[in-house]
Amino acid sequence: MKVTVRQVETPRDSVDIEDVATHASNEHGCGREFDPRAIGRHVYYAVKDPDRKHINGWVAYDEHNKPVGYLVATMRESMYSFRSYAIQEMWYVLPHARKASMAGLMLLHAFDKWATERNAERIYMQVEHDQDERLIERVFKLMETMGYKKQGYIGVKVLSGNKEKEQADDRTAHRAVGAEQAQH
Repeated sequence: MKVTVRQVETPRDSVDIEDVATHASNEHGCGREFDPRAIGRHVYYAVKDPDRKHINGWVAYDEHNKPVGYLVATMRESMYSFRSYAIQEMWYVLPHARKASMAGLMLLHAFDKWATERNAERIYMQVEHDQDERLIERVFKLMETMGYKKQGYIGVKVLSGNKEKEQADDRTAHRAVGAEQAQH
């Protein structure tokens, strides 16, 4: 499968991310509240900022120009230095495109390039589900090819009054591992 990756540029890109994000939520939603319109709002923020100082996104398309994946990231100021951290907010590739293409790697490369061009100190990536151990290992192996390493864990607490469903058998709800960019 031939794949191309494009930076979000138009509202149409938002619709493409929303479509694929719906699949992501159905597969690995981790019980969280999901409204695709929220994605459209954030893509609008990225498109509105031509310099992409705070948010950016990329969509992977197959040879028929159908979206098969996306990655959306933010840039946040460090509280420890005068540099920034690049943080992956959403990253997903449709199941049929995971092994048949390099979509995940291409999206990660676009994110890495954006963060490097903006002189980020670190890049943080995470895996927000723990339902499929094999998929998690494949994702981390992919990240390791680009110089990422496992670092720490993130705990998540669902606050009362939120619509997020409790998942009794979900070991951490969002077992997540940060990864810092390897020194070049």
